[in-house]
Amino acid sequence: MPKAGRRIRQLAQERRSEALARFGGVFSLVVSPFLILLLIPITLGLGILIVVGCWVGAALLYQQGQKLWIKANQADQGAHGEEEVARLLKPLERQGWIIEYNVPLKRWGDADVFLRSPKSNYFVVDVKSNKGRIFFDGTMLKRRYGKQVHDFNNRKNLLQAVKGQASALKDMKRVSFVQPIICFTQANLEKIEQSKQINGVYVVNAVNLLSLLTSA
Repeated sequence: MPKAGRRIRQLAQERRSEALARFGGVFSLVVSPFLILLLIPITLGLGILIVVGCWVGAALLYQQGQKLWIKANQADQGAHGEEEVARLLKPLERQGWIIEYNVPLKRWGDADVFLRSPKSNYFVVDVKSNKGRIFFDGTMLKRRYGKQVHDFNNRKNLLQAVKGQASALKDMKRVSFVQPIICFTQANLEKIEQSKQINGVYVVNAVNLLSLLTSA
């Protein structure tokens, strides 16, 4: 059975490997023009073109490497959040809960956590490690940093996504209902009552996740 955070850790390693490969390309492109000029007699104009072309290519590779490195850090942050939630949920396993991590779904990506309680209640938890303050604008969850408001990546509707995961798991596991939950491990929840649902979804922080599950 997959462990919490393992898939995202692997993704982070892949992105770092790709970033390092691009940084290696940057070094090669920076050094190559000087080797060419030393070993091959060429005109000044052609030499300048070679240097400029190689350095432009190096700059592009460096930007790509930076982006991949940032994405790797984000993946590691997400994996850390999933691992933190797994530690919080560990006591439930001793109480007879069945917990699965990183359950693959055809349309909605992997479900971070799928739980079955001893009372045969079912839950899916979408773990989010975003920072800042999270609020509901009446339609979607959004992030606030200072005075700036941001959508989630690609204007993703987190509520709709986790409800989609719950529906897919309901069909996959052949159960009557799966309760969707979004758990933020680092962000502050702004004017969100964690004991009440938003459009059928509980939105909680990591501190309150365990109490929500055990009270259902």
